[in-house]
Amino acid sequence: MAPSFSSTHSSNSSRQSPASQSQTTFSSTSSDVASIHTFGPREKSPCKVLIVGAGVGGLVLALCLERAGIDYIVLERTQQLPVPKSTIQLGPNTLRAIEQLGLLDEVMQVAKPVSMLTLMKHNMTVTGRIDALFSKERYGHYSCIVQRTEFLRILISHLPQGKVLWGKYVLEIVNGNAGVQVRCSNGYVEEADIIIGADGAYSAVRQNIYRTMKTKNLLPKSDEEPLKHTLNAVIGITEPLDESRFPVVTQPFSEVTCIVGKDPLYSLWLSPIINNRVIWYVSGELLKPEEGDNTNFKQSEFGPEVVDAVCGLIQDLEIPWGGTMADLIECTQRDYMTKIMVEEKLFKTWHYGRAALIGEGQGAEQAIMDAIYLANHLYRLDDTPVHEDYVKIFESYQRRRSPLVKNAAQMTHSMTHLMNSQGVSADVKRKVMFSLPEWVKNAGADKLQVRPLLDYLAPVDDRGKKSVSSSRAM
Repeated sequence: MAPSFSSTHSSNSSRQSPASQSQTTFSSTSSDVASIHTFGPREKSPCKVLIVGAGVGGLVLALCLERAGIDYIVLERTQQLPVPKSTIQLGPNTLRAIEQLGLLDEVMQVAKPVSMLTLMKHNMTVTGRIDALFSKERYGHYSCIVQRTEFLRILISHLPQGKVLWGKYVLEIVNGNAGVQVRCSNGYVEEADIIIGADGAYSAVRQNIYRTMKTKNLLPKSDEEPLKHTLNAVIGITEPLDESRFPVVTQPFSEVTCIVGKDPLYSLWLSPIINNRVIWYVSGELLKPEEGDNTNFKQSEFGPEVVDAVCGLIQDLEIPWGGTMADLIECTQRDYMTKIMVEEKLFKTWHYGRAALIGEGQGAEQAIMDAIYLANHLYRLDDTPVHEDYVKIFESYQRRRSPLVKNAAQMTHSMTHLMNSQGVSADVKRKVMFSLPEWVKNAGADKLQVRPLLDYLAPVDDRGKKSVSSSRAM
């Protein structure tokens, strides 16, 4: 039975635009908005947004909506924030908007800027280096490594109490022309005008969208295929390390090191982060499970026995600071390790009816940019939007974001494949990539620069010498 909704959003010829509700004007460099428009929160929310997932994308979207004056609620399946098991990388594409939201100083307290990426062989000889310090002068900000849990904590601290509901595992979604309704495993029911899935690769919202579209023969065949498993990986964050034993952790910048080993093939990534800690990441054939065991290689099953088994596989790998991975494992609490299956897939379908998806498994920066684009679209809604208005917004959101996400995904895939390939050809390709002239590297990085801003907040300066053209901005 379809749920009943109390939504009063209906067609109205006397709709008021959000511009008439704001108080201050500024000049916009964006190509798809007026050259002069107002900014500030809306006096009246045009809709209620239900966000599923309190990860990076979901919480950034929540904060964007909070600043826009748009009603929202976040449902998160877990009971609390996770212990620090991973980091995210933030750079100029997102730090400019983070500054616009007033969070930059707080974020930089839990971030460490990256100075260089060094590629090494298993015998600790250097294959090549890529400088990362150019990023600030060229694009306005350094690329930084940020503790994921601390970043989420900052976002939550800027949201009113009660906006994030924990322990709400979504079981059922009704997506109709009058609104959406969800039912959670504990019986909790929530209604809204639209629903945004920010709940990861196995999104409950995506599953609902795809199931509905498949019954109507609307789902592309490629979206019916499962995610493609590419490799296994294990990640850990150490406790604060002894400065005399690991002086690298005291440096103001993080030199990221990638060690590519052979027989069996593995990639070991090491990155010093704040508080004298190191995040380490191992992937490749070294962690390949026995035939047929992939189904059991899940984060939820990463218990004590599996921890010990994985640590045994990697403990003898050499590290560039002297010693082996056993020295870092000894300083890493078991709760601060996680084992994952790296899966890749670009979905063609991002929305259906009153439901849309953000994040799409392409990393924190892409999730943040998804949130910015979508928030800008929602801010432009009339006071009394109808079903077709939401459909148009979602269509425009995917049309603008999809090419950018595709480019980023292709670059990530190429890098992952290159760092996890064996043979003379792979060795040569890695050496060539790390030896390219600076202008070639810069040209490649330039193509990924977007640096979007929220239309309704006071803009911040683009400090980079290499500005973003208006046709590629918001």
